[in-house]
Formats: sequence, C-alpha cells, structure tokens
Amino acid sequence: MYNLFITGDENRWEGNIYSLSKDRCIRKNEYTATAIAEKLGNFSLSSIETLKNLPCLFAYEGFHEAPKFGWLKSIKEKSDSILLEFKTETINPWINVDQFEAISPFLDVIGFERYRTHWAVKDVSLQEVLGTLGLSIPSKNSKVVQLGNPAKLNFDVAFSFPGESRKYVEAVLLNLKQLLPLSQVFYDLDFQAHLARPELDSYLGKIYRNQSKLLVVFLSANYQKKKWCGVEWRVIKEVIFNREHDRVMLIKTDDGEVDGVLATDGYIDARMYSPEKVANFISQRLSDI
Repeated sequence: MYNLFITGDENRWEGNIYSLSKDRCIRKNEYTATAIAEKLGNFSLSSIETLKNLPCLFAYEGFHEAPKFGWLKSIKEKSDSILLEFKTETINPWINVDQFEAISPFLDVIGFERYRTHWAVKDVSLQEVLGTLGLSIPSKNSKVVQLGNPAKLNFDVAFSFPGESRKYVEAVLLNLKQLLPLSQVFYDLDFQAHLARPELDSYLGKIYRNQSKLLVVFLSANYQKKKWCGVEWRVIKEVIFNREHDRVMLIKTDDGEVDGVLATDGYIDARMYSPEKVANFISQRLSDI
C-alpha cells in the first residue's frame, strides 16, 4: 500500500506541514477502498503507526508536475482536520510528468481523482509499479542496514533462484526491504565484489548452511537446469535432511520438477500472488523462527 496526497495548493509540498479537512482523509468516497478506509481512516494509534510506515506520493491537482516521494513523520487529529508533518526525499532518477501520467492507472488513480484535493490510501505496491520503469524507492530506514563482506554477516533471508526468475525475485526483495528495513537479505547482486572469488561453491555453502535463518527457494524447470542453483540446492537439501524444516520456504514459479522436491512438500505458487504478497509471506515465516 501507499499514501497518495493530492493538493490544489501551489508549492505546498515544498514545506513539511499540511492540514487537510478530515472528510477528505482516507474515506471510501475519497478514492480509498472501503476495507482500507474502515481500518485506517479511524486514526487510532495503530492506524497512525501503519500510515507512517507507508511510502507517500505528494502530487498536485491536474498532475501538472511530477509528484514528490516521502514519508509521514507525524499525524495529529484535530476536531475537523488532520495535521500532517511530512518529509520528502530526492530520488535520482525519478519519474517525470509524462511517466506519472502513464502509470497513473496502475497506481489506482483514475478519472476525476487527479483534480481533487484529498488523501487516499491505495492497495498497490508503489515499488512494484515504479519497478516497471526501472526505478526504486528507499525503505524508510534504508540507511540502517549496511552491506559488507557476506562471510562476516548473519542473514535473515537468503534467496536461491535461477536467472530467469530474477525480475520477480527483485520485486519480492524490494517489497521485503520496505516491509523489514532492519533485516539483512542475501541477494547475489548486492555482493558482487565479494562473490568474485575462487571456490565460490564453498563460500556460498557457508552462507546458506550457517549464516542464514530462512532459505527462500524459487523453484522452476530452469532451477533444475542451472549448475549454480544445483550447488545451492545441495546445501539446502542438507538443511532439510537435518530436519531444519522451518528454515526452508519453497516458492514455485512454474510446474517444472526439481529433484528432491516431493508431492508432499508445501509451497507457495508465485503465479497466484504478487511480489508484495510473497514478501508478506516471508515476513510471517521469519516471525516464527
């Protein structure tokens, strides 16, 4: 989900304070789905915390300029208004006006809404839509987790997948980083400098076997064919052999068979769920380890 703010006040998003009539905030008649309006539009303490952790787009009526990206810092309910403190971030590269217009339907912004001052919450993955343009947004606390030598790190999640699944896996990763900004995730392209070494099989084996809490495996016909997936899968099967079943999460991207995966093994069908939903599933599993 993400927060969408549209205002007719010129230069409003150049500051950091905005007051909006309460009847224009997260209402089902103000372009927010009924279930979300009922859950978050009451501005309870838990609702406010949820809203503060959602990414925001700050736009102007008519979309005459590109929106800004940012976060809510505080939400204060007054008698007939909502007082917001926000912070915008500079992202480079970022969308221009034409791109914003083109992706608006995918952001669930259709018709007259763009000409209406209001605050809506959209049940859409902002990162996933922007990802179609090759763009990404930072998580709220993205500066907390530092990348380094993976041999010296402990990971909450380690991904194993064939290259053909990379686009889907990257979308899951971006949503997961947004959902769990303090978590360390082993994803190969984040550690290229340290993976350019001899005996990489042994190096990776230690990461998967000893340094990762949850091993998320994206299975497919291509996974079966790939040599490096085979290396990773040998280690993962050893974890399964040791009955550490809570450490392994299987996700299928097609019906291709993989040696060692049985009909009795449970899995998530990626064809049925968005990357955002799969990231939520991963978060749920982590909470039980």
